[in-house]
Amino acid sequence: MLGNISETKIHRIRWALTLGWCLLIVSLFYDPISSQLTEPSNALSPFRLNIENCVLVQGKCLEEIPYPMGASIFWGMIVPSGVFMLFVLGHEFWRRICPLSFISQIPRALGWERKRTRVNPRTGKVRKELVKVAKNSWLARNHLSLQFALFFLGLCNRILFVNSDRLALGLFLTFTILAALTVGFLYGGKSWCQYICPMAPVQKIYAQPRALLNSTAHKGDRQPITQSMCRTVSPDGKELSACVACQSPCIDIDAEKSYWDEIDNPQQQMLYYGYVGITIGYFFYYYLYAGAWDYYLSGAWAHEENPILLF
Repeated sequence: MLGNISETKIHRIRWALTLGWCLLIVSLFYDPISSQLTEPSNALSPFRLNIENCVLVQGKCLEEIPYPMGASIFWGMIVPSGVFMLFVLGHEFWRRICPLSFISQIPRALGWERKRTRVNPRTGKVRKELVKVAKNSWLARNHLSLQFALFFLGLCNRILFVNSDRLALGLFLTFTILAALTVGFLYGGKSWCQYICPMAPVQKIYAQPRALLNSTAHKGDRQPITQSMCRTVSPDGKELSACVACQSPCIDIDAEKSYWDEIDNPQQQMLYYGYVGITIGYFFYYYLYAGAWDYYLSGAWAHEENPILLF
């Protein structure tokens, strides 16, 4: 299905999304324009503040003033769209257009990947070998626990510090981009996506074993390039596999097979049960903090002034 869209078209989409994301991050540091859309007097804007509406927080009406919309766009539009895409269209489309995945591959595109020197003991021939995460390394054995821990820490950081603080959100996203670039340099393949990315648990929850419109790589005609498998385009326009076997089983090659091969993994079981608890805790935090659901449903948490005062 969507996994069959040509790499050339997907590459253009990746560039558009990545540039749009970078523009959003810049707006978090400097944005003199979008606050005009939230002015109560702007009758043409669907985002204008309703000053007659009282959002109760701890028994008092929250004071709302016109605000730049960068944080609200990220939390209220981009993040839910990503989750919807995973649930409906599947990982095979999302993992091909994800801006962070694209950014993590920049070192490969520029030829800056870390390599180690290997010497053939019999012939003495020297060759350069791409560094990959070793199969029996701590990272390979515990990446699910690491990703779940990073997801939990990121979520706590979000609700306590980042939600409505545009500067903090901008720094957080910038740090994440630098982390993806660093991992892309240190290890080959999609090591950032497979072993580090905090959003990987969300992808597994919503897109495995199969999303609503996902293709099935293990049925029908076996294709050399399946789902969101790494690929490149040759000079004559033919798509070629760029897989370096950074992980096996691999969600990008066959999401359903990857799911069933790891179903008995205690870390995966912890991830699924833990995600339920984190989701409940995340949503109830807003109720416990504000004393009512209006605070969460209004979206005021994305532009609340001085969120640090909650401490």
